[in-house]
Amino acid sequence: MTNFSFSLARRPYSGPRRRPGSRLGKLLSVFAWTLGASLFASHASAQDDFPNRPIRVVVPYTAGGVSDTVTRLVTQKLSERLKTPVIVENMPGANGQIGSQNVARATPDGYTLLVVVAAHVVNPSLYPKMSYSPLKDLSGVSLFGHIPLLMVSSAALPPKTLPEFVEWAKDHPEKATFASSGTGSGAQLAAELFGHTAKIDLTHIPYKGMAPALIDMFSGQVAMAFDSVQTMMPQVKAGKLYALAITSEQRWPSSPDVPTMNELGYPGMTGGSWIGLLAPSKVPSSIIDKLSAEVQAAVDSPEVHAKLIEYGIDPVGGTPAQFNTFMQSEAQRWAQVVKQADIRLE
Repeated sequence: MTNFSFSLARRPYSGPRRRPGSRLGKLLSVFAWTLGASLFASHASAQDDFPNRPIRVVVPYTAGGVSDTVTRLVTQKLSERLKTPVIVENMPGANGQIGSQNVARATPDGYTLLVVVAAHVVNPSLYPKMSYSPLKDLSGVSLFGHIPLLMVSSAALPPKTLPEFVEWAKDHPEKATFASSGTGSGAQLAAELFGHTAKIDLTHIPYKGMAPALIDMFSGQVAMAFDSVQTMMPQVKAGKLYALAITSEQRWPSSPDVPTMNELGYPGMTGGSWIGLLAPSKVPSSIIDKLSAEVQAAVDSPEVHAKLIEYGIDPVGGTPAQFNTFMQSEAQRWAQVVKQADIRLE
């Protein structure tokens, strides 16, 4: 067995040793505290001064559409209230994913924001391999408003009311078709949900936009469609389509003769699309709350409120928490519809 012995050499006595609480240690502690306080004060000041430079708002769709028009309307008033430029940038592609991803990866300082519609929370159900999470990487600021959908049928076909359409569709399943602006669009999801609710078989005919779809509806080649009041009501007034029902909670002010889905016995059809403002999820809550309050004030202003109604949008506003809760419920709602209709996109 080997024995190990250790020899500890004595150091010559040189007086008492400095302990951690020495003058140098205290100076370092004071320096660290001062630096931390300075950084905290700088961070707090940056939030208190928000905004002190232009804000960029990305619209992930082409210029000239409803989302773009509404964004420019609201952000103009928001710019006036914040006393800083608010610049709108269109970044279309992949059903809103390109622009949304850009904002999700932006610096979370409140100077890069995003406007989305209902497709934002539907995309995860349609695209299983997304590079960002719409509900985790982005967070609600405020809802601009709900966009009720008008259910219309071709005036070249017999049904003039919703009950008549349901009976006609059951008797003529081969003719019970509906148009949409594309696979996975809000127009398709609304029609799929209606078919499931009314227990009728409807055949989807997707188009690249509603303009070519309307031509086929006018001739009776396609029986029915859902779309915005702004898009469909002029065709109803021209006698080319019949307005069967609207998905708003109350009858629409400019179309008081059109019954709601709820009135006709389809409460699950209340809703439709919507539009609102988001920010990267890590933006400080103080900035989010300030933006939310200013958006609410902009939406409530008489001129913006009136224009939104004119565009077929029911003004809402609301807090960030309310908007986030709403988006979660919408994601669950439409995920069920996508699954039931077996809608698949690459």
